[in-house]
Amino acid sequence: MARIVYTIGEMMGSVGGLTFQRNSSGKIVRFRPTVGKKSTRKQQASHLSHNNLLRGWQGLTLSQKIEWNDYAGTYTKINKFGQEKQLTGANWYSSVNFWRNILSLSELVTPPTHDLPESPPNFSIEITDNSISINFLDAHDYVDSPVIIWASVPTLRNSNSINQVRKYVTIVSATPTNPLNITTNWQIATGINFTPTMTFPDANLFICLESVKASSGITSPMICDKINTSTVVSDGDDFIYYS
Repeated sequence: MARIVYTIGEMMGSVGGLTFQRNSSGKIVRFRPTVGKKSTRKQQASHLSHNNLLRGWQGLTLSQKIEWNDYAGTYTKINKFGQEKQLTGANWYSSVNFWRNILSLSELVTPPTHDLPESPPNFSIEITDNSISINFLDAHDYVDSPVIIWASVPTLRNSNSINQVRKYVTIVSATPTNPLNITTNWQIATGINFTPTMTFPDANLFICLESVKASSGITSPMICDKINTSTVVSDGDDFIYYS
């Protein structure tokens, strides 16, 4: 329903696709903006997985749900930013089984032993004019505690937030090639071609690593690093920067 306010020769409000308003230039009429939201392939897969886990929770027996609720009353969850959260039994069920599904492991109908993962390894980011890679700096057991890679889209912000670093890039569950080229996965996660010198020559990219205990599905806090695309420099035929 449209609402128009008319006062002494002045209209304010919206009707159809038009908005009547006042700004520093005076009285104006403009088209109402339309906001579109398009999920990436990985976001669509994540939404489907969460929906399936909700159905899985509904299929548990009463005694199984009580076990999960007791587990939730005993343990708090440390989220990816190191914040302590009190989850419900259903939250715990979805959280641990989401990552076990990603790892192609069977879903747990009863709570796991509360085994925490090994911390993710320290790392640096390497970029060229057409690639982005992660250089892992520490030894790590990728089978026991696979490493989840998160990323941001190019941004002018200098600090990361939960809303920025929310693009799931990939999970590394075996010892990777080092450095690990994540260009294709980053492009799929963000929906953006990685051409920094052409399309975002002065932007920050955030990469964060999180680990997950395969047996329990429990995740760790993230560690993060960033790189600015303005620091890409020429090195023969390649452009490369090591953060």
